[in-house]
Amino acid sequence: MLLLNGIQNLSYDNWARVEKSVAAGYDTPPPETVEQITMTRRTLTQLEDLGSLVGCPHSWLNFARRAGERGQASDARRLFYSPDEVPRGVLIAALSGQIRQLQDSAGILAAHTRRNPGLDRGERANFQTVLGMVWQRLGAVSHELHVTDRERGQVWSRHGGRHWANVVAQEMTNHNDEQVSARFHTVADANISLVAAPLIVCLRSGIALDDITKQMPDSPDRMVELVGVALDAMPRDPQGLAVHDAVAATTLNQDSGTEHIPDESAWGGPGLAAPQVQDYGSEP
Repeated sequence: MLLLNGIQNLSYDNWARVEKSVAAGYDTPPPETVEQITMTRRTLTQLEDLGSLVGCPHSWLNFARRAGERGQASDARRLFYSPDEVPRGVLIAALSGQIRQLQDSAGILAAHTRRNPGLDRGERANFQTVLGMVWQRLGAVSHELHVTDRERGQVWSRHGGRHWANVVAQEMTNHNDEQVSARFHTVADANISLVAAPLIVCLRSGIALDDITKQMPDSPDRMVELVGVALDAMPRDPQGLAVHDAVAATTLNQDSGTEHIPDESAWGGPGLAAPQVQDYGSEP
């Protein structure tokens, strides 16, 4: 309800801006109003994406936006009724795609830092801020979906059960400096307020940092470190055969934010947590 009310009120704000400019005698909204409307629309897209991730029926999301566009502010007492129910498999698949983007971002930071030892501290800090916000948002989504250990294993592993850091490191070696730099700046130059909007809704809904942490196997900094370990192993072993040993060694005895239930493990055997997954090579 918090999410839907926010979407409707943001849409209403844009409607009010247009009405105000018309009342002021403008044929079209002035540039500053257009800029505000554009920013609000981007925020709306972020919130609607969050709604989709947590299984909010599209009919509800569409109603909230269109009601605001018609000049109706939200009513906190309103109840939504709908037969729509998103299949759980669809939700887990969508979360998996988002987690992979998060993993890729950690890989970009690790690779770009190694290729640019003199990386500007401000740019790195901006990247880390965005990475941290996305990490928290996806942890909140995982909490909201009550992701199980088995599902978490499916979401975080890549290419048939390989540890994600190994796969990301190998992918980074296929990117030249210009490609890595371009992807780095896409994240580092992102609008912080846009990235923060979905997270703010999650936190206001009552999801605590502890809830988020329990759902995420590694912290953002730890994710970058794991890819760095894998990248450091690459030059000594072009075939990537030693990468698993390097990542596994650095993850041993590390406390994870998630408790893994042995019979729920999706990592290839009882009692194996995500960082210790056996790496079977480049094929599934």
